[in-house]
Amino acid sequence: MSLAQLRERIPLVNSWLLAAVFFCIPVQVAPAYLLSAAMLLLWLIEGDLRRKLRELAGEPLVWIVLGCYGVLLLSLLWSDDRGWGWQIMQRHRFFLLFPLYYSVARREHFGRYVGAFLASIALCEALAFYNWARLHYWPGLPEGIRVEKSPDDTAPFVDRIFYTPALALAGYLAGHRLLFDARTPGRRLVYGGLLATTTLNLLIAGGRAGMVGFLVLLALLAFQRFARRPVVAGSAAAALVAVVLVGGYHGSSYFRSRVDDAVDTYVHYRERPDSSVSLRLVYAMNALRVYAAHPLLGVGVGDYPKEYERVNATHTPQWTPAWNPHNHYLLVLTAAGLPGGIALALVLGYPLRRRAPADGRERIRRAVPVLMITICLFESYLLRSNVSMMYMLFTAALWRDASGAGPAQAAGRPPPAADRVTQGGARESRRRGLATRAAMPSSR
Repeated sequence: MSLAQLRERIPLVNSWLLAAVFFCIPVQVAPAYLLSAAMLLLWLIEGDLRRKLRELAGEPLVWIVLGCYGVLLLSLLWSDDRGWGWQIMQRHRFFLLFPLYYSVARREHFGRYVGAFLASIALCEALAFYNWARLHYWPGLPEGIRVEKSPDDTAPFVDRIFYTPALALAGYLAGHRLLFDARTPGRRLVYGGLLATTTLNLLIAGGRAGMVGFLVLLALLAFQRFARRPVVAGSAAAALVAVVLVGGYHGSSYFRSRVDDAVDTYVHYRERPDSSVSLRLVYAMNALRVYAAHPLLGVGVGDYPKEYERVNATHTPQWTPAWNPHNHYLLVLTAAGLPGGIALALVLGYPLRRRAPADGRERIRRAVPVLMITICLFESYLLRSNVSMMYMLFTAALWRDASGAGPAQAAGRPPPAADRVTQGGARESRRRGLATRAAMPSSR
């Protein structure tokens, strides 16, 4: 195979590698780094770097994502503990990979990426249900694949902090395909079944942030389905949320215990300093105190633990100090102040407010940032590798060439060989048709 032939095939190979990275979202992040390294190498071998860089420079999202990373990186300059700050920056690696994903993604392969993600979720759900059955009904079954962070965790590869946001998005995507894309009874059955199993998996997984995100997306899906009938949409959204909550509360003892614990802790958080809910309330209050003392530029991405420990010792000494506020808005505000807040608002808000073409994906383009905006209230999710990767991947794939023109044509270069063959065949058919009509006797 010549180098020219290899370069011609690289875009297709890289698109398959990107689909494999989508498959990694609810599994493990380490293979995603290896796949991304292979993508980058092939991307460089393919050449035509000037055109690629020009495309990336013309996409506002690339500048927004890299700008947010840059603002946090800049805050290392006024951090005393730069070692810790660099550890936090390493948790934002997928910000740096966003341009690669955007450049590699192909608009016509978006269904492939979603399919890889949903297939991975289906696999994880099957393993999770097996773990749940072994924990509660058949303890004699062979031990399955299960993350061991909490005795009640059923997720196979990552704990509920990472797992349930992926489930929330998968449930929305299954519901979206069920309502808007499925054309046959068989497909409706598949996506309806996936939506049902994903909802059940969320109920047994125990991740409260992911469940809240899923309920928000479920309500959004109802409003998207009945976009011209707001009263019907509101009623459908309320009914769906109520069915999930009431059904889960009465049907799952684990879900009920998590809900009861959250409510009780919220009401009596001072008496329960070791509960996750009370800790989050205290983390938020103390993080606001840190930000109030450094509103313009923050304390620097490396100094949050030190500053928090000082504030905690003064105001809430009975609570354990934290290395992050478990709220991404507060994390960025305390680290980089007002510039950090603006950068984060653009990362999450620009894809939500940007005008989307009516190509069938405009609803998903709204849902992905809505999920992240919601769950970032409960955890610093953009530094949680699997969830950060999920947001960067879907944002890149959804907005790649969102204008509708192919990337090759948008860049002013010839289409790929396969497209040229198709277009050539179409032109030949048109020529034959014209010749046939010319040879026919005139009817006049």
